[in-house]
Formats: sequence, structure tokens, C-alpha cells
Amino acid sequence: MPELNSEIALFNFYRASELHSGLILGQAARRATDPRVILSLTRHSADEFMHACLLTESLIAIGGSPAHVPNTLQTLHARAVGAPGSLLEILAMTQIVARRTYHFAAAGTHPSVSATLRRISLDERAHLEWIKSWLGEQSKEHGRQVRDVLRRYALADQRVCENLFMEYRLKGAA
Repeated sequence: MPELNSEIALFNFYRASELHSGLILGQAARRATDPRVILSLTRHSADEFMHACLLTESLIAIGGSPAHVPNTLQTLHARAVGAPGSLLEILAMTQIVARRTYHFAAAGTHPSVSATLRRISLDERAHLEWIKSWLGEQSKEHGRQVRDVLRRYALADQRVCENLFMEYRLKGAA
């Protein structure tokens, strides 16, 4: 049973991270002024909340239950590099974190969890695409700043994920 408990703990962490992401992106949508960005942020935020719902259903299906998780991917990254304060930082962090989704998803072995993760990965691909496009547009005027922010979050992500891989005993390199 320890393996199932570890899987439940991991998916509670992942569920909490999806909720946190939805909150961050929803707040960014409230502050944004570009109608296209507002729409993309709103859709993305809604997807994150749906992912948390799907993960909650999967947790229950495998005999687990939602639990309070004090740290999320976002809080760990904020601790490592500072809380994102601008739309550029929020989307850079989101882009970097979303790339890791597949590593954490690989731990799911229960059919219910695997089906949920496949569903989520389709949305994540779309999220990565819209953010990459937005970052590309920003790079035209602020190339160095965009590169610097992405590099900062990528370095923090490496440290955060090395610790998470050890904590949740995930296979594969961070």
C-alpha cells in the first residue's frame, strides 16, 4: 500500500498545483488589458480548475481523498526565484512549469489517473502553444528581458524538480 499512498500524495500535490495555477492566471486575467490575452488567460485559468476537478475525481476513484497541500509547484518556484510580479513572469513560470507536467504525469499507474493525465496533457499542449506565441511577440521588443526571465525560472525549476523527484521517488532525470 505504500506505493498507492505515494501516488495519492503526488496527485494531491499536482491537484493543488493546478488549483493554484488557476488562481494565478485568473488574477492575471483580471489585471490584463489586451482582449486577446484576457481571453487566453481566462480559458487557461478555467482549464486549470477543470484539471484540479478531474484529478480530484481520480483521487477518489483510486481510494484517496483530496488533502491540504501547503506547497505547490508555484509556491516552490516563488520561494526559489521570487513571486512573479508581472505578466511576463507569470507566463514564463507557467510555461516552464507546464513543460514538467509530463514528468509528474509519468508516475500515474492507475487507469483512472492515466486517463485523466492523458486528458490534461492535451490542454497543456495548447497552453504551451499560446504562451510560446505570446512570449515570441514580447521578444520582438523585449528579447533580452524575456530570455533572462525564462532562464531564471528554468534554473529555479531545475532545483525545484530535483527535490520533487527525490521527495516523490519519481523515476527519470529531473
